[in-house]
Formats: sequence, C-alpha cells, structure tokens
Amino acid sequence: MKKDLVIDQSINVKASIQEAWHAWTDSDELENWWGENIILEAKVGGKFQEKWEDDTGTKQVASGKVLKLKKFEYIVFSWNEKGWPKNAETICEIRLEKKEKGCVIHLTHAGWDRLPQELTEKVFKDFKVGWNFHLKELKEYLDF
Repeated sequence: MKKDLVIDQSINVKASIQEAWHAWTDSDELENWWGENIILEAKVGGKFQEKWEDDTGTKQVASGKVLKLKKFEYIVFSWNEKGWPKNAETICEIRLEKKEKGCVIHLTHAGWDRLPQELTEKVFKDFKVGWNFHLKELKEYLDF
C-alpha cells in the first residue's frame, strides 16, 4: 500500500484514556462531538454506522463492523459507503496512548487502494479533511 493512501492523524487531549474511550464508544458521547446518527458498538462484530446528507442533500450512509478492540487501548472497524463496491472496505483504527497529562488519540484510516482509482481520487482528500474536522471537535469536547 502506498504511504500517501493512509490517513494518519493524532491529537493530544487533556482527558484520561477512559474518558477518551467513552467519547468513541458511548452513543451519547459520540453525538456530542461527531454528530447525530452515529453508532459504534464497542464489541467485536459490533455495528458501525454513520448517516448524513451530502452537499447536494442526498442521504448517505457509511457502515461497517468492529473487527478488533482492546478496551481503553484500541478499536478497529471497517468502513464502506453507500455507492462503493461491496469489497471496497477501508479500515479505521483508533489507538489511545497514555501521557503524563491526558492522552494521545491516534487515528489511522487505510485500505483506500481497495476502491477504484477514480473513486479514491474523489473521496480520499474529503476524508482527510473530514477526519481533521472530527478530531478537532473531539479535542474541543474532551478539553472543555
């Protein structure tokens, strides 16, 4: 896989690992920083789903399932969007690293080479921008 086809972002937060974990895995917490209609069930085989409307007002949905997790350390889930080929799943990994004060949240979103090239070129940059936005929202939420 080409290195430039991996989204790799991190944020430092004042929150504990436990607080950061709950921000990712509790439905009410997710709504506070990511938005409504987000599901990320913190168990292997658990459901991931995000519903939203794109810039044209078209209803969209992303879905996947939790592939692996270790409580308070990491959660890995698949991601496929409405309109993508069924076998074109990308993989998100959220890792939490304890620091002296707070923790670091690492996000890696890979597997973009599974999408058709023209689709990758269209959505990869949008996902980079989107994750940057969501992580900033998460930092603001956790650093209150």
